[in-house]
Amino acid sequence: MDPLTHALSGLTVSFSLPIQEKRQHLFCVIAASLPDIDNFAFLMGKEMYLLYHRGFCHSFVGGFILSIILTGMFRLFDKHISWRRNLCLAYSLVCLHLFLDLITSYGTQLFLPFTNYRCAIPCVFIIDFALTGVLISGVVLSLLTPAKRKAIALICVCFMLIYPLFGKMVQCIQLERAKLIFQNNNESIHVLPAFFSPLYWKVIVDKTSHYELRHLSIFSAIDIYPPHKFEKADLNKYVQQTQQKSLLITYAWFVDYPAVQKDENKCLHIFDLKFISAIPWLNQLYDKNHIPFVLTILPDNQCMLNQ
Repeated sequence: MDPLTHALSGLTVSFSLPIQEKRQHLFCVIAASLPDIDNFAFLMGKEMYLLYHRGFCHSFVGGFILSIILTGMFRLFDKHISWRRNLCLAYSLVCLHLFLDLITSYGTQLFLPFTNYRCAIPCVFIIDFALTGVLISGVVLSLLTPAKRKAIALICVCFMLIYPLFGKMVQCIQLERAKLIFQNNNESIHVLPAFFSPLYWKVIVDKTSHYELRHLSIFSAIDIYPPHKFEKADLNKYVQQTQQKSLLITYAWFVDYPAVQKDENKCLHIFDLKFISAIPWLNQLYDKNHIPFVLTILPDNQCMLNQ
């Protein structure tokens, strides 16, 4: 989820608590945003960013360590802060952060250091206007009506927890629709949240040699647009060919639906379909060539990663 939503989630939780202090509001905002400190992994290089963003700081173990550090830092300025209460509060907010990241399609390594498996229950788009809008509205109303602050904040907290369940329900319905419309010969169908989900959804049809990218809206019975076809990327083959095997192995671990395109210079561009929009009218608003996390293999078998 985006940084603004994480910060708002912390402030909303703080408003719902019995004690209302500016120091507590700051504490909750920092705690709810703290796991994203691993964004600084980009300073160590692009491969390190793939490995460590949503890595240890986004795990249950790492989150607990971050909670201890944050509580200890606040106690340096105020010895009256309760270790137990604030540690529990910080860890709860860190876990809320993990939950809000888990419901996107990026993938989160929740169980490090025991396994680097990327967990994801993708039912909400990484930027969700409904969720963020409700939190913004709740914070504004809470500030304008202090007497009703706790009640408003509790409603927003409940919405924040229930909304992904609603998204998952809609996703399951759209998956069954997609199977009826697009599936032939028992092909694998994947439905992922798209921009403006739960209204729009991305459908990936896994063919034998290629993927088909479709668009599904709750407003229409079928997808009237032709599918976008992408050749599957055989990453195991490229690992054997390139000189930068470590980067290829990391990239193969990172992506879920790898596709490849070759340009006029014989460069191979590998990307993950989960980062491509399938909404036709949205594709006209931005450069289609601007796709995040594109791995380019040059004719001399050198690799470059574009973030």
